[in-house]
Amino acid sequence: MSYLELSDGVPLYYEDQGSGPAVLLIHGWTMNSTFWGQNVGPLSESNRVITVDLRGHGLSGKTDDGHTLAQYARDVRELLEHLRVRDVCLVGWSMGASVILSYVRQYGCDLLRSAAFVDQSPRFLDGEGWDFPLQGGYSATDLAVFAQGVRHARPSVIKPFIAACFAETPPDEVIDAVYAETTKMATSAALSIWYDMAYADLRPVLPELTVPTLLVYGAHSKIFPGDLDQWLADRLPKAQVARFANSGHAPFSEEPGAFNDTLGAFLRS
Repeated sequence: MSYLELSDGVPLYYEDQGSGPAVLLIHGWTMNSTFWGQNVGPLSESNRVITVDLRGHGLSGKTDDGHTLAQYARDVRELLEHLRVRDVCLVGWSMGASVILSYVRQYGCDLLRSAAFVDQSPRFLDGEGWDFPLQGGYSATDLAVFAQGVRHARPSVIKPFIAACFAETPPDEVIDAVYAETTKMATSAALSIWYDMAYADLRPVLPELTVPTLLVYGAHSKIFPGDLDQWLADRLPKAQVARFANSGHAPFSEEPGAFNDTLGAFLRS
């Protein structure tokens, strides 16, 4: 097990394997690096693959402090510097993509060779003229109701959310196993970063992401329905779209072979 003690004393868990061009896989909200299990092996055959559990998640230190996209991005930066990584491809699933945009907001594209978003929107809340909020429509009231559910009846809210992440609803035992991993994050910390992400509007950062960017989106995503991938491609300077016909919010898990091939080709290019 490898840990980096961050500058504020929080231990950050990471794994580093393979050799070649560096790629850092960043997980989604309340998830952790175990969800990349079917991707790390194939990708590490020709790349240096780094995975991380963001603070408060998975095996990383539990803390009430720093649960913002900005701090998560600073933690990523500190990890890259610790590992002396240059020219890295940052791959972010869901919240992980928001962490990438927060990184770019603070550091530009320094240390980056490329980036990949896996099914994420730059703005969660709905608003006038905005077609791609969370689940097709997410108001401040929806946010408050969801947060109350997480606080007082966490499994009854999170398990349906997990089920909605897939094009086809997984068996109950799979949902239970995923939920068990999410409980490694304290409810208070989970809500802190959820609120921060929900109120963020990262659309102005998109033109600053000037490195090649792969947009991996599920054709059947219930979390972000619609043609969000194409909307992003029209606004990112160097973007290409990879739409997965049989996936929802998690193409790396639902179609792992195709995902590994697509990301691998992108990394080689």
